[in-house]
Amino acid sequence: MQKESSFKIYFAPLQESTDYIYRSAHAKFFGGVDKYFAPYIVRQNDGTVKTSHLRDIKSENNQGYLLIPQILAGNSTDFIFLTKILHDNGYNEINWNLGCPYPMVTNKGLGSGLLPFPERIKSILEEAIPKIDCKISVKMRTGLQSHDEIFQIIDILNEFPLSEIILHPRFGKQLYRGEPDEAVFAEVHKTLNHPLVYNGDIESAENLDRLNLLFGDINTWMIGRGILKNPFFPNLLKNGATPEIEEKAIILRNFHDEIIHKYSTLLCGSSHLLMRMEKFWSYFCFGFPDPHKTFKRIKKASNLLKYEAAVNENFQRLRNHEEDECSPNS
Repeated sequence: MQKESSFKIYFAPLQESTDYIYRSAHAKFFGGVDKYFAPYIVRQNDGTVKTSHLRDIKSENNQGYLLIPQILAGNSTDFIFLTKILHDNGYNEINWNLGCPYPMVTNKGLGSGLLPFPERIKSILEEAIPKIDCKISVKMRTGLQSHDEIFQIIDILNEFPLSEIILHPRFGKQLYRGEPDEAVFAEVHKTLNHPLVYNGDIESAENLDRLNLLFGDINTWMIGRGILKNPFFPNLLKNGATPEIEEKAIILRNFHDEIIHKYSTLLCGSSHLLMRMEKFWSYFCFGFPDPHKTFKRIKKASNLLKYEAAVNENFQRLRNHEEDECSPNS
């Protein structure tokens, strides 16, 4: 296991999962994250930004942790417009999304849909960088259609004063299928002049230790689903331990309760709240015995009373399971 001071952990942005309510609760109850990244904001067809996107990055909603907001932009006008909004809200570092793999984004030439067009990327950076007053980092895939595309982009990225590159070594069309291509990541690392961050399928300490041996001078790791599935994960990686059984269950319950309380004040109606908590449990269930049945109980809850009963049963089963695991006779 690596020492705490030897590496950093970034919490990846996931739309509809890592909003300010989730981030704030995670920082409060678990910590261990060096930078939280907000899901992207994008300029709409009418030239505005959604109120919900702006609310998510407001400083008063993001106290107690370091947040890096992210933009989705396919031209310099939108890039400058969004960056200035964020800078005006107090941010000195902003991340450019060149990684989103979903067709509803890529078909518009955004996210990883911009990667087949290196000259467009160059033009955006040429026009935007002189007009903004903050650091720019880039989160990206290796391409849209194939890994080959990134090797047409590296020299362009090297021309600009970018703070770091966060690379997920899959191409967009893969979505999250197959394994991240570590050989491609290594090739990029050889020729990229900027600090490089690894992102992709880190879900165990053993996995991170293996990557650390493979890329010995990489000291920053971005994790998304691994933290959503196990909120203790960053501290486990840094300190090598999680709380005792009863304390663990209490922390998880308090974490859940704070999130549902905050959502209940923000969302309209119980159905909307139940949908949001179902999304939350689609990852949270992995910290419980038999995740499939744990999640199924939540999905079957048709109202808030049934939801509360399902939550209580899930936590009771968690306590019983962990007590059995630690029993001298087990």
